[in-house]
Amino acid sequence: MEQHYQRATLSVQEVADVAYLSVPAFCRYFKKMTRHTLTDFVQEYRVGQACRLLLDDDLAITQVCYACGFNNLSHFNKTFRKFTGQSPTEYRRQRLGGG
Repeated sequence: MEQHYQRATLSVQEVADVAYLSVPAFCRYFKKMTRHTLTDFVQEYRVGQACRLLLDDDLAITQVCYACGFNNLSHFNKTFRKFTGQSPTEYRRQRLGGG
């Protein structure tokens, strides 16, 4: 995950192949072990990385979006809010003392 989260696409097939499992077997195992689907896990990981990058106010939010593997700003904003309850702008402002 650490090596590939920045890629816009990360297929279940690729991850299942690395684990030497069929896609259905991998999905069952992954869900049992993490209580998340792979998609939710990847999105949550990407949002965590975005939170870290947003603390650098030299980076535009668009740069953070693409650096974390999201391929469009609207989806990034929606996903970020889903996991944090805030927009990326609100998160940055709150953490950097701007409000």
